[in-house]
Amino acid sequence: MKPPFKKAIVAAASEQGMGIFHDSPKIVLLRPPSQKILKSGPFDMPMVTAEYPYFSHLLADLVRQIKELPDFSDDKKIAVMSDFGGEHPTAHFYTYSFLFVAYDKVGPFAKQVQELREKHDLLAPYSEFAYKKLKSGPRSRALPEYLRLVDNLIHGAIITVAIEKRIETVFGVKKKQAHPVMVEQLMTEGLGTWHGPAAEKVFRVCHILAAFMSLLTVDRHRLLWYSDKDTINDEGSNRKFSDTQTIFQRVIPMYMQHGFDVIGFGKSFDTKSHLDDLLSIPDLAAGVVQDLLQANRTGEEIQGGDEKIAVMKWMASPSKFLSKITVQIAQTGDGGIGAGVVDITPK
Repeated sequence: MKPPFKKAIVAAASEQGMGIFHDSPKIVLLRPPSQKILKSGPFDMPMVTAEYPYFSHLLADLVRQIKELPDFSDDKKIAVMSDFGGEHPTAHFYTYSFLFVAYDKVGPFAKQVQELREKHDLLAPYSEFAYKKLKSGPRSRALPEYLRLVDNLIHGAIITVAIEKRIETVFGVKKKQAHPVMVEQLMTEGLGTWHGPAAEKVFRVCHILAAFMSLLTVDRHRLLWYSDKDTINDEGSNRKFSDTQTIFQRVIPMYMQHGFDVIGFGKSFDTKSHLDDLLSIPDLAAGVVQDLLQANRTGEEIQGGDEKIAVMKWMASPSKFLSKITVQIAQTGDGGIGAGVVDITPK
């Protein structure tokens, strides 16, 4: 099995917390006259060569199929919000969803979502628009306007990678061979004690994030990765959130040669803010993509009310400023692995 990361650590500054974005988001026009918004494919990851893990080649094949991505070359701060779905036992797919956003421009979104929360009495408690909790009365009533604000006031991309659960590992032929190697490598490198599925997950997440970062970031960007609380960023006696940060920093050089002015990390703070309103976006995407793909696979109807229908229509509707990209990695009829872009179109 080829190692899932290199030992060389990216030559970029790193911060444990939110230092790069301590300042409040400023009010910035979403599209000044000369502002770049989108860039067209084909896209490529030239650093992926024969010695790379199989998953890297799958990701390289997938990005070649993407027609359009946001252009962040005029921006200084890029935030990535992540959330993951499909953990429940009846799900057929794991979904890894990332919102890449030009953070310099989120001021209008933060302001108007605050006003939306005040209007619908959603400030205390300041809970996310979570896919599993949309039927709450005030949250249900606020959802359509929230989705309109997402489409009209965020410059970025919501990228969801769905991996069928029948694929037990993307880093080897069988998990019984791949997982012990990953667990041993992490322990040997002093990066904590992991069990096989958690090691598989942290490597999947870090590779997906680094691969798309190579296409969306440029030299000297300031980067923040903000995530929901999850098994890959737990703080415990055997491993810490800082271990995941180091793993990510070691995966980065596999996909890109440019550096960053600074890299910051954060996970769902106790004091909620517009960051959690941004974090709701990959939560919604991860949930709805799993439901849509599972319904397509099984023919069963998606359980839920008008709120889920609203999220499905939002996911299927194009936006001027927000690219919505879903890709699927699934087992083929002959036992192989197929990968492609999922076309979600509204009825």
